[in-house]
Amino acid sequence: MDNPINEDKKTMPLTSKLVKVQSDLDAGLDKGRRFAELFRTLTTTHDNVELLDAAKQLYAFVVDSDAVVFPKKFEASDYYLIFMTRLIELSGLKTKLGLEIEQKDNYQSLFHSWAGTSQSFRFEMLDGKVEYVDQTSHQTIFSLNLDARKMSFDTDTINNFYFLNNQDDKASLYDEIKLFTKFGQILEDLYGFRVDFNMFDARNQKVYEFEQVGLKPAITDELFVSAAQNHFTLLNAEKELGAFLRLNDHVIFTIFQENPETDQWAIQVNDADEEVSLFDIFKKYDFLNEWYVKNITDLKLKMLF
Repeated sequence: MDNPINEDKKTMPLTSKLVKVQSDLDAGLDKGRRFAELFRTLTTTHDNVELLDAAKQLYAFVVDSDAVVFPKKFEASDYYLIFMTRLIELSGLKTKLGLEIEQKDNYQSLFHSWAGTSQSFRFEMLDGKVEYVDQTSHQTIFSLNLDARKMSFDTDTINNFYFLNNQDDKASLYDEIKLFTKFGQILEDLYGFRVDFNMFDARNQKVYEFEQVGLKPAITDELFVSAAQNHFTLLNAEKELGAFLRLNDHVIFTIFQENPETDQWAIQVNDADEEVSLFDIFKKYDFLNEWYVKNITDLKLKMLF
């Protein structure tokens, strides 16, 4: 009697199909194990380099295959949120930030909540960028790119969210700004990120350039009158076209023509302690806040990237 086990030529065409299935299953499961390893690193490591590397890999990682589909996954942008959450925790910052999970079809979505408010934030992929978005107003707080190592606060959101719309809980908003700004500073210090803090930058070398070139003389005239009404004197700048306000013994506010050739105008804040940003000044001095809001189109700040 012939031994059917030795009839390779007859059995191999059938067996090869099963072997291919098994191979695909093994490859799919290996992919899942690699995903689990990266996810474990992202959620448990105390090494800053490992943390960033895991977040970048998971963002681009497609865990499903034709043979193996995992029923519960996070959206790619959620790995940015986990990275941000872990980095804030590892830095020892006290915060009112909370982490929430919501099930959507085959995906789990991650949100940040803020204690004492109804606000929630999450990262979303918009126009090829990953943006941290307030879920109520749908305003982009900042954009983040871990591969390019860039972070940028959005000018339109700053104007709409913090100047043009009245917010009930201003204390929470200011606490949020402090946290998000601190997050950017950590990215700079630990990883060498380029961060456009926009109006929240308190460093003396920061020049807040306007998006539009040129400046209507009426705008500085308004500032002169408003300053005088509030017992301040707007003085002509000595080295360039422009003017400055000495707000106290430590802080000077200057509006000036940065580049005569292009007629580029800008604002600069000089603070001896480098703790006061342009945003802080607008929110501390009502007459400057009102002047900015009235001329917000002309004074809109240029984003660096």
